[in-house]
Amino acid sequence: MNNEFKAVIGILRASNLLVDDLKKTLKNYPINTTEFSVMEFLYSKGEKSIQEIRDRILLASGSATYVVDNLERKEYVRRIVNQNDRRVTYIKLTETGKDLINDIFPTHKKNTKKIFNDLTNEELIILKEILKKIN
Repeated sequence: MNNEFKAVIGILRASNLLVDDLKKTLKNYPINTTEFSVMEFLYSKGEKSIQEIRDRILLASGSATYVVDNLERKEYVRRIVNQNDRRVTYIKLTETGKDLINDIFPTHKKNTKKIFNDLTNEELIILKEILKKIN
């Protein structure tokens, strides 16, 4: 087995571990991992178009609209039509959405920290740079 293939297996296993951990955290909340990813993106980056959400979260066009529809129905996000270009709609977290993310984040952060506990800060920096280089 070549090193590239071993690296892919390692990345997939680590990714699965992180996703499984997030699912455990979210089982106590009324959102799923995809909805969390969208909300976290909006929380950290501010209002974004569905196109930007789709590209960042790697969703198909219809899936992004479906996720935003669900989040809007739950009153975690709202749509804002661009006044200069009515074809563009931005998605923004509501206060309820921000409150939910603020409630979830401490647990999510603590659990993620445990997963990376055996890595030094220098190793985390190197890992981040390697992953950035791959992407």
